[in-house]
This record gives sequence, structure tokens and C-alpha cells, in this order.
Amino acid sequence: MNENPDVSANEGEAGEKPQDEGEADIEEFIEILEEHCKNCENEGKYVEAEMAKNRIKELKEQKKQMDLEELLNRQQNENIELEETHILEFNNFNQDWDKRMNAFQVHSSTLIKDLEQKHINKHEEWKEKLGERIPIKFKPSSELLNLRRIQINLAKQKEYKEAHQVQIRAQKLEKEEQASYNEDRNGKIMKSEEKLFQQQDNEMEALRKRIIAGENEQKKQRALELERMFQRYQNVKKELENQHKMERIRLEKGQTFDPNASRMSRMSRMSARPKTASSRGGQRSSAKKHRAAAPPSNTGYGRF
Repeated sequence: MNENPDVSANEGEAGEKPQDEGEADIEEFIEILEEHCKNCENEGKYVEAEMAKNRIKELKEQKKQMDLEELLNRQQNENIELEETHILEFNNFNQDWDKRMNAFQVHSSTLIKDLEQKHINKHEEWKEKLGERIPIKFKPSSELLNLRRIQINLAKQKEYKEAHQVQIRAQKLEKEEQASYNEDRNGKIMKSEEKLFQQQDNEMEALRKRIIAGENEQKKQRALELERMFQRYQNVKKELENQHKMERIRLEKGQTFDPNASRMSRMSRMSARPKTASSRGGQRSSAKKHRAAAPPSNTGYGRF
């Protein structure tokens, strides 16, 4: 027999209320039922106390299930947020490094073009000074000079026939000496030009080696920073997983905990990482848009 129909009626109404109005109403109704159960116990209304006790058990189980669902949803959202933050950081990292490496390539191309132009100018300068260093006209030999003097003296002495014969000998010798000088001059020019070109090739090769060394250093630094970033993400992810596990264990044991504790702890750790962005609103959609651009979180990034 129900000796307190009003309380029983309220219990029936309240039994439906927590599902509609949430966890706060369940806690409030549990307190009411616990007080009612205590009163029934004191008044000897044990049947009604048993009903209240069973209802309290049902409500606590319902509240526990609601707490678990809320906890799992929050943990899932935190995992998604962490993953999106990691993807955003990864994309920003690649964009920044791509800009740096492209700028290095542009600068390297400029250095090469400048050196090429310098070599062209140097070669033009070399050709302009060629006549000063290696004259076109040869220096006559003593034999040729002597023949010319004899030729002039014979002509002064009216010995034209003999002067003509000496002239022919002098002209022949002059052609021979000019040809020999031209051959020697061309050889010197070729060697000088080859020396200049070799020097310029060495300068260009040294520049290209410095550029390649700079590229390799950039790739090495990029890979190192990428590995550090990935390791930071793995550490934060592992710690978050451990916190989520402890929260579920505490909930199963009926212990209370601060639902914001793991988030605050995680955010404090994330704030120590290199800054990728300060706003979450537009960034989350951006991260989702570019999610395919990031590698799977359970694999390495590879090497550059």
C-alpha cells in the first residue's frame, strides 16, 4: 500500500523529468528521493523506502550513463581538436618552409646570373686588353732589320738591282716571321682564354657547390624541425590518451573530476609549442579543408 501518494506521484513525474531537463534535475531528484527514503525508513514505510531505493539506483545508473556519454563526447572533441591543430600546424610548417626554400632558390638563381654576367664582362675586358698584352704586329728579328738596312743603303748607292734582291729576301723573311709570330700569338691567346674560362668555371662550380650545400642544410633542418614537431604531437596525444583513460576509470569508480582539467592541461602544453595560429573559428574549417594534405598521424613523415 502506498502511504504517501503525493511523493509517489512526484516520483513518477520526476522519473520522466531528468531525461528532458538534464543531469542537474537528476541530481536534484536523487537528493529528494534520498531524503524521502530516509523519512520512509524512519516512519517504517519499508515498501515505499524500497521503491525509492530502487529508483535512486536507477537514476544513479542513468546519471552515470549520461556522465559517460558526456565524457566520451568531450574526449572525442578534444581528440578531434588536437588532430586539427596538428594538421594546421603541419600545413603552416610546410607553407613556411616552402616559402623559405623558394626564396633560397630565387636568391641562388640571382647569384648564378650575376656571376655569369660578371664572367661575360670579364671576357670582354680581356679581349679589349688583348692588343696591349699580345700585340698584333711582331717584333722584327735582327736579321730582318739588317736586311732592311742593307736594302736602304743599296738603294741610296743606286744599286737598285741588288737592293731589289735584298728586298725580296727581306719580304720573304718578314712573312715567315709574321706567320711564326701569328702562330705563337694565337697559341698564347688560346692558353690565356682557356685559363680565364677555367678560372670562371672554377668560380661557378664553387658557387654551385655552396648552393647545393645550402639546399642540403635547409632540407636537413626542415626534416629535423618536422621530426621535433611530430614528436611533440605524439607526446601531447599520448598524455591526452592517458588522461582520458584515467577520467573513464574515475567515472567507473564513481569519483568526481573536473571536466575542464584535461583540456586546461592540454592547452597549457600546446601553448608551449611553436605558434601556428591564434584563432580556432576559421582555422578549424581550414584544417578540415586541408586535412588530406597532412600525413596520417600514426606514421612518420619520411625524409627529404
